[in-house]
This record gives sequence, structure tokens and C-alpha cells, in this order.
Amino acid sequence: MTISKDSPDVSVIEDRRLSCGVRLLVESNPSVKSAAISWWIPTGTMDDPDGDNADGLAVLCAGMLERGAGGLDSRKFNDGLDRLGVIRNISVHDTSTRLSASLRTEELPSALELLADMMLDPLMPEDGLDPVRSLCLQSIQGLVDQPPELASIRLNHLALPAPFNRSSYGSSQALESATIEDVRTAWRARCLPEGSIIALAGGIDFDDAAEILERRLAGWSGGSNDAPAPRPRIGGDEHVQQSGSQVHVEMAFDAPSLSSSDELPFLVATRILGGGSSSRLFDHVREQQGLCYDVHAGYMRRGSGSLCTIGAGTTPERVSRTIESIYEELDRFGSGGITLDEFDNVMVGLKTRLMMHGESMAARAAAIAADFHDRGAPRTLSEVAREIDALSHQGVDDLVRSYFNSKWASGVARVAVGPSTPFESRS
Repeated sequence: MTISKDSPDVSVIEDRRLSCGVRLLVESNPSVKSAAISWWIPTGTMDDPDGDNADGLAVLCAGMLERGAGGLDSRKFNDGLDRLGVIRNISVHDTSTRLSASLRTEELPSALELLADMMLDPLMPEDGLDPVRSLCLQSIQGLVDQPPELASIRLNHLALPAPFNRSSYGSSQALESATIEDVRTAWRARCLPEGSIIALAGGIDFDDAAEILERRLAGWSGGSNDAPAPRPRIGGDEHVQQSGSQVHVEMAFDAPSLSSSDELPFLVATRILGGGSSSRLFDHVREQQGLCYDVHAGYMRRGSGSLCTIGAGTTPERVSRTIESIYEELDRFGSGGITLDEFDNVMVGLKTRLMMHGESMAARAAAIAADFHDRGAPRTLSEVAREIDALSHQGVDDLVRSYFNSKWASGVARVAVGPSTPFESRS
């Protein structure tokens, strides 16, 4: 597949608002025999009440969705999906609960029936709650063996505004205190058609899919819940005490907002800064000085606030020097800009990833849903390719010199997970 600014659109994304209020988006690709579904319900951790005893209903709701539906118990329901070859996953995010599924195209009608049962008519049996609760608690306990994940969770808590800063793991107190009625009541109140998105990609006929969903979702009703107003973020530094021979550090500062004109240039900039083994941070901090075993930069794009994040894994003896070295490279990055070779290398990577996503129906369905959720309209691969091709070395260089000159220095938040804190010497 060749995707460039001169290529015609390789697909058309059809869009319809169903009578119940759900937005249906379909990208048909007759050349494939698979289909993918990305179904977003507009409720997530943001809707959990405040307090340690309340932050966990969203994750429990998601876990209970597969414990039977449509009058079928857990075994029969999941056997039905398995017989259809449906590979599925449910995940919880700050503003949405997402069902992802992949399957053969010919099984799509039957799969949509079962998946609609899962979302609209989950059984949520009382004897299913304790196993789900146990799995959730095990995930939280397992974070002790995942310092990078724990550091990222705590960074989000500090750097993002509440209630969009919550962990999708929930809190132990809330998980332990929730009753089955709490979970059932929460899902009934939160699972609403207005604001929901169903994105399909693959060998799908739009009219057939629309007819199935129009019929199946006809009884679904309810207006969307208003998103909570963001509250001031916490910010600052945090040390999570943990014994061991490693320290993992995560830091964040403000970045261009979602859908701004600087969004794509900033993505290129962060890839050059810390996007892989050829990045500035990897070369300067890890390869040349041997200060850490991992260092990276990323661009977290959210409606509630966008951040540039930088993380590193090292030892207690080297952590202070590692942070200093990261700051030194940020100074060089902002003052010296980027080279043409760096720009070209990242552009090749972006286009390669775009082509690979074009071959994955699951990636396309997820991207279509995300675009509609974040931007109000989906984009075809060719539209995204034209946006990438419109970038220039000069434009990204100008942005680097603007954003990385001093804005990073004040920062937003920093987190260290390990036996000691490295933050006292921060200037």
C-alpha cells in the first residue's frame, strides 16, 4: 500500500447517527475478510465518586461485563463468542469504557448481537463480583513489580486535572467495599447511547451493519452524562518508597493541546528527543554516558490536558546525574534545534507506522473512534498522510526552539519510584 499526499483516498468512512443516539462509523475494505469493532461508551474513571472508597466502580463494571449477558451465564456467553472466533478486550480510560473485537467478516452479524447484549444487558451475577474484585486487586498488588507503570500512574495523578487523573486500576479501598448493587447501579446509570461511538473497519457493508445495529439498539435510550469540570492539578514532586536496586523517574511538562496546529510537529519533536534508540536522550544519556538502562520521551494527548513526558530507569547512585543529563539535553534541544536527518528519519517512521495501521483492521477501527471522540470527525489514511507530508523541517525546528527553550524547566510534576528520592537538588 502506498500512501502519500498525492494518493487518492483508499477508503471512505461512512457516518450515521442511529435513532438511539449512537454514532456509527464504518470504513469498508472489501479486500480483507476480517472485521474489527471499537465500541466506546462515554463513561470511565472520571465518573467514579471522589475518595479512596469510591474510585473503582468503573473498573469493576468493565470486569463484570463478560460475566454473562443476554440471559446467558458466563460460560455460555463466552463460549458463544469463542465459537464465532471473536477476539475481544474491554478497557477503562478516563472518559470512556472501550470494547475492542476482531473476527471474521461473516461472523459479524452474530457477534454484534452478543456484544450488544454484553453492553446493554450484562448479567452481572453476584457470585461473579468476588473473582473480578480479586483480579483487580491482584493487578494493583502487581504494580510493585512494575516501577515504570507505577511511576506513570502517579505522574498522571499529579500532572492531570482531577477527575481525569485517576488510575484505571482503581483503589484497593473502593474495590474491597463495592457491592454488586453498587456495580449494577453504576453501569445502568452510565451506559448511555448519547455520546457512544461504534467504529467498524474491514470487509463490512455499511447498510447491513447499520440495519443490524439500528434494530438491536432500538430500545437503548438516555442522554449523555455531562463530563465533570476539571479541577486544579496537584503538580509537584512525589517519591514512592520501594526497596531495590533501581529507580524509575517520570516527569512531565505542558505540551500543545489536542487538535492544535502544533500537535503533529510536537509529536515529531518528541520522537526525535526520545522516541527510540536513535533519539537524542537515548544517545546522550544512555549510550554516551551509560547513566541509565532506559530513557524515553512521549507525547500524551488528551482533551483534559496534553503533556510531554520523559522517563528513565537507572540506579540510586546514578539517578541524580541522570536527571541532570536529561535537563542538559533539553537545553541543547531547545537552543540548537533539530537536524534535517533527524527530521527525515522520524518522518519515515511515521509513514511506516501509518501503512502498518492500514493493514490492521483493529488499528483502523480504534483510530476512527479516537478521531471522532477527540476531533469530532474521523480521518482516512490518506488524510492523515497528507497532514504528515505537510510537515517541514523548518516548521518542526521552529517549534522545538519555542517549546523546549524554557517551558520545560518549571515542569508540571515529577515522580520517582525507588529506595531514595533524587529531587532535592532540583533548581
